[in-house]
Amino acid sequence: MSIILAYDGRSAARRALDFAINYAEMSGLPLYIYSSIVSRDVIEREDEFAEVKNYVGEAEAKAREAGIEVHSVIEPGPAAENVLAAASRFGCDIIVVGRSDKTIIDRAVLGSVSQHIVNHAKCNVVIVH
Repeated sequence: MSIILAYDGRSAARRALDFAINYAEMSGLPLYIYSSIVSRDVIEREDEFAEVKNYVGEAEAKAREAGIEVHSVIEPGPAAENVLAAASRFGCDIIVVGRSDKTIIDRAVLGSVSQHIVNHAKCNVVIVH
C-alpha cells in the first residue's frame, strides 16, 4: 500500500504535492514522487533530467520534512502511461495528480495526463485543482 504522485514541478503539481504529503501523514503510507523525461534528443534529455532532478529533489525534501517515507522515481517516456505502470509496480492504492491549466482545445489536441490516468487507472485517483 502506497501513494504515487505524478509530479512535473508546475503549480498544479505543487498543490497536488501538498495534498499527497497530507494524505501520507494521515494514512502513514509511503509516497512515491514520480516524474517522466519526455525529450527524445540525448542532449535535451540530459538538460531535462537535470531540471527534473532539481524539482523532484525539492519535493522529496518537503515530504521528508513532514516526516513521511518518500521515494522519488524519474524515468523516460510518456508521463501518463509511466505513472500507471509505476503505480502497478509499487502497489499503489492511490494516484495523486494535479489538474493542468490547459484549455479545452489544448486537452483535445495534446491530451491530458490526468484524464488518461483517470480513464485507465486500476486504483483510486485524486485530481487536485
